[in-house]
Amino acid sequence: MSPQRPPRPPGTQASAGTAVAGIERSRAVTMVVVRVGAMVLCGSLEVLGDGRWLALGPLPYLLGAMAGASLLVCAVTAARAALPPRPLLWADLALVVVVVLAAGRYAGPRVTDGWPGTILPYVLLVGIMVGISFRTFPAVLAWTAALGGALLLGYVQSDLVWWAALPHVAGLTTNATMAAYVMRVLFRTARDLDQARAGELRRSAQLSQERERGRTARVLHDRILQTMEALTRDGWIADPSVRARVAEESQWLRAFLRGDDGDPAEDVVAALEEVVRQAVGSGLRVEFNAGRLRSAPEREGMPAEVVEALSGILREALTNVRKHAGVGHAVVRAECRSGTLALSVLDHGSGFDPDAPTTGLGIARSIRDGARAVGGSADVEAAPGEGTLVSVRIPLPSGE
Repeated sequence: MSPQRPPRPPGTQASAGTAVAGIERSRAVTMVVVRVGAMVLCGSLEVLGDGRWLALGPLPYLLGAMAGASLLVCAVTAARAALPPRPLLWADLALVVVVVLAAGRYAGPRVTDGWPGTILPYVLLVGIMVGISFRTFPAVLAWTAALGGALLLGYVQSDLVWWAALPHVAGLTTNATMAAYVMRVLFRTARDLDQARAGELRRSAQLSQERERGRTARVLHDRILQTMEALTRDGWIADPSVRARVAEESQWLRAFLRGDDGDPAEDVVAALEEVVRQAVGSGLRVEFNAGRLRSAPEREGMPAEVVEALSGILREALTNVRKHAGVGHAVVRAECRSGTLALSVLDHGSGFDPDAPTTGLGIARSIRDGARAVGGSADVEAAPGEGTLVSVRIPLPSGE
């Protein structure tokens, strides 16, 4: 009796295979069955009864119009496998109200204790139709009130006490509200089922993608990455620029396979990886170990100024190795323990005297001053001919 249908989740449609579509079809079937059953019941009562009150006045024509409208609703519902359009449903319900009022006026002299016996059962079954069709309880109660009010007026026009109609009004209201409640539960359950199925499909697709990504990563690591690193490590490439380029791409591929592809401005590991890649691209071979930093919870939400300072310190330290150490290899370690971020850069090059007045400004300004700027400290251990170790410690804010 209402054109409104239960809402569907955003972005979903009641396609043929969904649970919501199944409820739509079941609702259409129920509507047709209830209407046909109501017409058969009322027709039987008129044929077998002894009142013959529908022969009075315009009642036969109104009853024929009501039956025709109900058959039309059944035909359209069956063809659509869903409720008919709004105008047809409202016209059908309005016609029922008119017939109830006319029955009270024209059949008054023939009224028995059951009141118009042919109309009353149909009105009670119309309550079920209303509950099936409407989406909200206020709408169900509004249409039920219209039908109940017509029953009350019919009793008054038949010179019967109006409160005698109250049990029928209560039955009509119960039929409508219970049918509406059942439909709401069914549609809610169907939507939840469709969402669960969609989520399961998404999870299945994601799992398949992760498995394929893992298989691809294993192939890249076991064959391509190891081959690239062997080429740079074992001297198979004579051209230094080509060897540096291959080494840089090897570092990038290893970081990618580990999942370190975050924004360098926000991820400290990604920022240090970027500095290492740049150093490798300049011809330096770097062994980078940041396993403890990757797994540390403090890595998440690390202050941007700490990330920037640490990146600058590492860049300066690797630049010193490349320019002054006289070796092509450095070892970088980064970790986070007990709320302190630690970074070390080691080379086995020519070394220097860190206390000599000729020590480069890079160590004093870029490394020591950079660490102090974020509340940390830096130590440089070096000696001529014995290499250099740069150690940086930066305490992280509590709660980070």
